[in-house]
Amino acid sequence: MSFNITPQMITNMEQAAAGSLVAGGQAAADYASHEFQQFAEDVDHIQDMLQAGTITQQDAQYYVNLQKSSMQAVLLTVQGLGMIAVQNAINAALAVLTTALGAALKVAL
Repeated sequence: MSFNITPQMITNMEQAAAGSLVAGGQAAADYASHEFQQFAEDVDHIQDMLQAGTITQQDAQYYVNLQKSSMQAVLLTVQGLGMIAVQNAINAALAVLTTALGAALKVAL
């Protein structure tokens, strides 16, 4: 049995991986964009409350620190989404290779 990895197979693997990465990147970007907007609105609201005198400087600092902690969680989520996208890309590329190998061996893998 001879199995050759052809330039077309490599191209197919690259395209499969790229599609997964683009989809995963878009999902992460959409999630992050919404959360960044929410963060900005929340900090702006804290500033408004401080200026209106409904909270103290100490309260404002506490609330901003809570928002910063929340943003760290968001960024860790984005990191996780990136890791999922990379794993999906690997799986997509390997699926192309598995299909080609199965066809060469004339068996289902």
